[in-house]
Amino acid sequence: MTGGTLLDQSFDDVWAECEDLFAQARKTLVGLKETQPAHVVQASVNALFRTTHTLKGMAGMLGFPSFSRAAHRMEDIFDLMRQGRLRSTDSLVETLEAGMMALESGLNGLRRGRPEPEDYLSPLRKQLGELEALARPTEGGAQDLTSMLDLPPEALKALSEYERTRVTALLMSGMPIHGATICLEFATFDERLRVLNEALAGLGELISTLPCDAPEDREGMGFLLLAGCPALDPAMLPTLEGELVGTALLADPSRVPDSLRNPPTLAVEEVVPPIPVVEPESAAPQAPHAQEVEILRLPAHRVEALEARLMAVGQLRDAASQLLHKGMDIRDDRPSALMAQIQDGLLEVQKSLLQMRMLRVESLFARIEPMVKSLSRDTGKPVKLTFQGSDLELERGLLGRLTDPFLHLVRNAVDHGLETPSERLALGKSEAGSIRISASQRGRNIRFDIRDDGRGFDLARIEARGVALGLLKAGQAHTPERLHRLTLEPGFSTQERASQISGRGVGMDVVRAEIEALGGEIHLSSEARRGSLIRLSIPLSRAVASCLKVRCDRQSFGIPLVNVVRVQAGDQVHRGGDQVQVFGNSIPLESLQACLGLPEPDGQRSFVVLSTQGASARSVEVAIGVDAILGRGEVLLRSLPELAHAAGIMGGSPQEDGILWVLDPEATLSLAMNSLMRRVANV
Repeated sequence: MTGGTLLDQSFDDVWAECEDLFAQARKTLVGLKETQPAHVVQASVNALFRTTHTLKGMAGMLGFPSFSRAAHRMEDIFDLMRQGRLRSTDSLVETLEAGMMALESGLNGLRRGRPEPEDYLSPLRKQLGELEALARPTEGGAQDLTSMLDLPPEALKALSEYERTRVTALLMSGMPIHGATICLEFATFDERLRVLNEALAGLGELISTLPCDAPEDREGMGFLLLAGCPALDPAMLPTLEGELVGTALLADPSRVPDSLRNPPTLAVEEVVPPIPVVEPESAAPQAPHAQEVEILRLPAHRVEALEARLMAVGQLRDAASQLLHKGMDIRDDRPSALMAQIQDGLLEVQKSLLQMRMLRVESLFARIEPMVKSLSRDTGKPVKLTFQGSDLELERGLLGRLTDPFLHLVRNAVDHGLETPSERLALGKSEAGSIRISASQRGRNIRFDIRDDGRGFDLARIEARGVALGLLKAGQAHTPERLHRLTLEPGFSTQERASQISGRGVGMDVVRAEIEALGGEIHLSSEARRGSLIRLSIPLSRAVASCLKVRCDRQSFGIPLVNVVRVQAGDQVHRGGDQVQVFGNSIPLESLQACLGLPEPDGQRSFVVLSTQGASARSVEVAIGVDAILGRGEVLLRSLPELAHAAGIMGGSPQEDGILWVLDPEATLSLAMNSLMRRVANV
């Protein structure tokens, strides 16, 4: 397989695993910026080393040699860190974040059929070269302090090169090396060894597990466990009776000569400061050891097959329901209760299946933050970046397709939108620019807002450029909406020269095409010297919604509960155009039939008060007349092709009596207001 062609679907599982690996790497790198004990830092670096090693192997399997070489180089950097030859600093971590982002973006491009670049890490060549130079051994070779361990020569010879580097690094950082000798029964030694290894890793860093001779008076397998930790008391280990032979301090860091502890390599120390020394306070609580997270994956085709089976079960449930209604005593409520339990159980399984496809928006935001920090440093523009809606969940595939458009829009906001610090101060603004990114769910749509407090779009310049390119007619008035929309046309740009950060006129049309391909919309607005807003609205292909179920003209409808202010039913008959009293306020009423263009009823005794902003806002409220209130419940909402142009409907859910059409509350309110205005105008 070569770059330039879409990846075969048989590799979907591999791609999903790569996504998970990148997500774990981003989270681990963020943790490295926090102050943590040395053993926690080491566990994180080990995890990153394994991640890049796995990515390298996957790239080889997919047939992408350039990606494999780039992943190998990142693996080498993490290997230098885990050997103690590079120390974790914010600048180092930012370089590593940029490297992982380059790999992730590159693999995403390969999956979409883009040709493989020669060097994924080309923009980072200088930084990575400096790191590798810093990690070279000083003249005379690298230090090896394993001779300080109070161990017999044969035990010292058994240590691997990696274990020797860890012993040296820990002693140089001031961490004592302890040993625990244990003797385990043959039948259970593997499980007991695992338990004790985990316990020692929780106290510090587990360096090595060496076999040794068992005591003469005992039968079993002997082991010497080496760990770097502030203190090691026998009571700290979960040993069973007779397992622990003894513990000992094997190397004291205070015995490391000052000439070795503080080597005269000023350039290295300036760029990579030492890891903070962890004081040996046995009473202090220990930080939890970084745990490996086991990830279970299911191929997409298996999930789809399971969904199909569930649909078949749902049809059987409907058939059984009809039989029960025909053949059972209506006074016996047990069949109805049983069917309700079956229905609830099936919905829970459907929700679980949907959850398998979901990822938190937080994973998208995590990709943006390191890029903005890097751009801030490169452009000399301080940026305050804030996020809202991180807990919102999106389908994995949808989130993946949004990544490139988001990165491009945010990159443009930093490069073109925000002013320089001196320009901002001259305008009376704070020196640091602000970018706020929020995510919210509106019915079946996900809305993303990207706001900045920069210079805004230069509409006069956009108009002049549009006229020059023949996209606008000179002398005509053009609305701000039209001018903003013009920036999304292919090749359009007001920049005379290309920027190394965001390019020139390349990408905004691609952003629009990608959003529209998802069935979404992009809207731009701005105010001169106040900032701009880019709003993306993306429909979900499926979702679970809590709905109020109503009936109109023998058809069932669902109304999302988040938009329901009040439900009322009584003997009084209401007709479209009436005013009803709700909480002491007079609210206009329109029948649902009139909203949807159906024949109107003679009158209705039930209505639902809707608001676009939920129950806490009363500014825009309309009462919607319905024939009957059926109750509430959760429904699995699907986007159906026949609803592509159905006004007021945002999805459907299969029910035992047919399709439950779920209303789009905002669209329904708009239809109701239009219908009421036509009544007033007698149209």
